Amino acid sequence: MGWLTDMIASVAPRVAVQRQRARLAYETGKRAYDGASRGRRMKHWNPKGTSANGENIAAAPTLRARARDAVRNDGFARRAANIMTESAIGNGIVPTADTGKDALDRAINDAFLQHVEECDASGDGDYYSQQDLACQTIIESGDVLVRRRRRREADGLAIPVQMQLLEPDHLDLARLSNGTNDVVSGIELDKLNRRLAYWLYSQHPGETGVHRPMSFTSTRIPADQIAHAFVKRRPGQLSGVPWLATALVDMRDLSELENAKLVQQKVEACFAAFVTSNDPSDPPLLGEESTDDDGRLETLEPGMIEYLETGEDIKFASPTPTSGHPEYVRSRLHRIATACDMPYMLLTGDVSQANWSSYKAGIVPFKGTIRRIQKRTLIPQYCRPSWRWFIDAAFLAGRIGELDYSVTWTLPGFEPIDRLKEAAADQMEARIGKTSMQDIIRASGGNPDRVIADFTKWAAIVDEKELVFDSDPRKVSNAGLAQNIVTGTDSNAG
Repeated sequence: MGWLTDMIASVAPRVAVQRQRARLAYETGKRAYDGASRGRRMKHWNPKGTSANGENIAAAPTLRARARDAVRNDGFARRAANIMTESAIGNGIVPTADTGKDALDRAINDAFLQHVEECDASGDGDYYSQQDLACQTIIESGDVLVRRRRRREADGLAIPVQMQLLEPDHLDLARLSNGTNDVVSGIELDKLNRRLAYWLYSQHPGETGVHRPMSFTSTRIPADQIAHAFVKRRPGQLSGVPWLATALVDMRDLSELENAKLVQQKVEACFAAFVTSNDPSDPPLLGEESTDDDGRLETLEPGMIEYLETGEDIKFASPTPTSGHPEYVRSRLHRIATACDMPYMLLTGDVSQANWSSYKAGIVPFKGTIRRIQKRTLIPQYCRPSWRWFIDAAFLAGRIGELDYSVTWTLPGFEPIDRLKEAAADQMEARIGKTSMQDIIRASGGNPDRVIADFTKWAAIVDEKELVFDSDPRKVSNAGLAQNIVTGTDSNAG
């Protein structure tokens, strides 16, 4: 301790201890983290320590508007949104009942096949097109709201429930309380910060230019009627921000740079001539004169010869081209791709500098990002609530005999980078017992039960017709030799 601290300790030991602790904390932080320093390089970097909701409430509306504008008008933003959605949804995240009771599983799966075609409240999609639109909305807007819509028997649905997708703009951000409970970002919370209800506008607040009565009064919808899906990045976060948020500034800068470069090249492509004269009162023309509403025009024609008067001169515009433009654009696109959590080659379609190894090195972490979205956002926040609503409605309609929400979700598979090598690796892992055929089929986006059923049906037809195909492992070995059906040995073996 210093002499001042010693003096303070003699009359106020507690104050001296607090002072010493603060001094140690300051010195430790100063030595340990350059990012926490207050020197010349860092003195202007003073971010606020606001909560996730404090940040989102203020920024989300602007970010949503800008992200949507980017998707509408910027090709790279549109491609990023499409790639993320297509990779996460593909042919759909497919549920299969897994109650452990064969009869109940069949009843649930049969009912769900009918529900898939009828579940869209708008009437112009199905269960999997809703998944696609929900994921796209999360990418562009940060959140998607799914409202359960119970239906009457008279509506003629096989399963009397539908789902309505809503953009997060329907949340009433201006509402702060429901008398006893707090309302944050349009979400009503109890004392333990659990969701009780959502305050929603019946119409989109931005429904401008549409000739219909508008209402800006929000309605309280119980939380069990709403599925709210968004990428959660901080504890306590109640709503999301667009996936493209981190890339918006770079996308905007690149777009403006390209526009400026285009104007520059247009100027460079112009053959502009400037005539100077010592007699400005009536300057002669270089070329042929004509007039229009804007005044006098002068044009040059191919092969034209024009003689200048004494004291006159002619100069041509010669804009100076800039160098390094392609390299700068590529660097900027790398930043944008990183901000979108995808490889540069997927964002741009440019594989000119990629080989098999670099392509695979970029795709592997991208697959991890997609699996994270599927397992941490789409399944728990969207798929599971919609499955529970379906099971409840099917039970009330008498289509299934008991309430059991057990389900297995089959994720869409990724296109193999090298199909032959990956198939050989799958075969080897299955043969040594490292994985099961069910897991291999699910990893490719297939349903093991469906594959077995299809193969059984196909095998019965083939046997009935007495056909033998090289793809039938029951009769033909991997080497293409006929096998004994009973013993499984090669008939040509010695």
